[in-house]
Amino acid sequence: MRDHEPGPRSRKPSASRGRGGPLGPAAVPSDRPAQVAGEVRRALQAELARGLNDPRVQGMVSITEVVLTPDLAEARVRVSVLPEDRASLTLSGLRAAAGFLRRRVMDETRIGRVPRIEFELDMRLKREAALDAALRAEGAGDRSESKTEDKSR
Repeated sequence: MRDHEPGPRSRKPSASRGRGGPLGPAAVPSDRPAQVAGEVRRALQAELARGLNDPRVQGMVSITEVVLTPDLAEARVRVSVLPEDRASLTLSGLRAAAGFLRRRVMDETRIGRVPRIEFELDMRLKREAALDAALRAEGAGDRSESKTEDKSR
């Protein structure tokens, strides 16, 4: 074999071998939506911790989840608000401040195109707590029935 001829080991694998390209059927899912969602969440949480000049936004506001559309154009931000009686008022304040918060996310991150931000209440925690309480009450009822049965024997 000559020095200038490539040997079988020096051949580099082609980018198109083994899996499809970005438009092919076997395209590999990207981490980009998760990265952008994480950056948006971090920047929004920092801004909410600093506080907003809106009297409607009161109580403890926690971002529970950021869900992006596949084209990264919109971010649905799910929030939990305590105390619960302030939730709807706080949500309206956050919706009014969405443009301002988007601008703050632009300033705080290096995301090229920041998605539009939409806020919604996350009621999952409330439902989980209610379900947990119901299961505990049911479990306590079962235990008290079994104790009375044991005593009657």
